[in-house]
Amino acid sequence: MNVRKSLSMVAAGCAATIALVAAPAPADAAPRCPSTVTAATSKAATVSALRNTCSQAGVDRLFRAAQAGALPVGVYNGQARPIGGPNSGASSAIGGVWAGKRFYRGWLTNRVLGGEALPANVYYGRSALDGKRVIRIDYARSGLGGLHDEIRRLGNGVYLGYGFDGPRRIVTFWVWR
Repeated sequence: MNVRKSLSMVAAGCAATIALVAAPAPADAAPRCPSTVTAATSKAATVSALRNTCSQAGVDRLFRAAQAGALPVGVYNGQARPIGGPNSGASSAIGGVWAGKRFYRGWLTNRVLGGEALPANVYYGRSALDGKRVIRIDYARSGLGGLHDEIRRLGNGVYLGYGFDGPRRIVTFWVWR
């Protein structure tokens, strides 16, 4: 069985399990989803809002308003959720596997299960969503052609983006230092 098919089967199994056992949790203590993010906006508040209170429309609005920014270098923490509204159970399940990315100049590795895996090329490209400039993360180097991420930098240094399988968005994620 090839790597892409194995990863697809694992992702489908995780998604099915999450859908059965995880419901969105109330976000009483989480900050409201911001309409804009500036340098003065707390990274912690942004991370919490993206996980707990931002609708998909709110995330999309922030992504479309952001600029690509500088190519990141170094270790970045990460969180993710499925496309759609906040889902604490799903975000927790993803967090049990994926912890962020380590960016090098022109490539990266994903921080997974306490190690690093899935190297990818990192460069500027055009977004599949709106045609504007993004930082594109291309997984062809891992044998996963067709899988890519797109990120843009919010005003406070949090990078917000999506994971794609071909033209279809499959996950929303954000990384920060």
